[in-house]
Amino acid sequence: MTHYELLWSENFDATEDSRPDPNIWNFDLGDGTEAGIPGWGNQEKEFYTRDQARVANGLTLTAERTDHATAPAAYYGRAEWVSSKIHTADKVNFRYGRFDFDAQAPIGGGSWPAIWMLGANLKDVTWPHCGEIDIFEGAGNRPTEIRGTLHGPEYCGNDGITGAIQAEKPLSSERHTYSIEWLPEWIAWIVDGKEYFRITKRQVIKDGKQWPFDQPFYLILNLAMGGWFAGDVVDGYDSCAFIIHSIHHYSIDGVGEKI
Repeated sequence: MTHYELLWSENFDATEDSRPDPNIWNFDLGDGTEAGIPGWGNQEKEFYTRDQARVANGLTLTAERTDHATAPAAYYGRAEWVSSKIHTADKVNFRYGRFDFDAQAPIGGGSWPAIWMLGANLKDVTWPHCGEIDIFEGAGNRPTEIRGTLHGPEYCGNDGITGAIQAEKPLSSERHTYSIEWLPEWIAWIVDGKEYFRITKRQVIKDGKQWPFDQPFYLILNLAMGGWFAGDVVDGYDSCAFIIHSIHHYSIDGVGEKI
């Protein structure tokens, strides 16, 4: 029987409105231009700010349509949306283990909620050589789709190794637990306790590709708007929210560490 030991958790259980804990979380700000990737490399339409991430009975990342006249300047003109993106780089890293995220996706075509990880050596080797683990991606234009993906040096962007499952109801209608189990030999994607996708190190290396997933990674949570994955933002709503109630990280039979 598999043994799980809790190594780290973030329950976002503050009852009064506050910001994410600065000892754990950093903010990415703007539209990606300063990082050299306008639209965050995906033709996204949001402009990230600190104000759109709040903690009160859960972490809420809120995307809001802007007042065009006073909106910040983005790579395509005045930003159409503001939202938020937080991550644990240089503060909390992880290697292997099980991750559970209790979360509720936003409603609205063009919304793009994501829970993902990047190799902690990103600055040294750049993406995609650092590796990327997409634990959960949703798209309001495909409201029942749950998707997980790996990106590496020879399989990135549209060529990522990916799997998906369809929920019975729109993801925005209720909370789900999005999980991965990450071990030296494989990574598996799980939703509400049901595994739906698995990639083994052996199959990737057998195909002549690299496996950059034996090193520390950090967590990223964000709510994007538009872009190649999410599609066009539809009319009819002015805000949407991605709510993450808790995160739990466990070792699996003694394998896994928080760094």
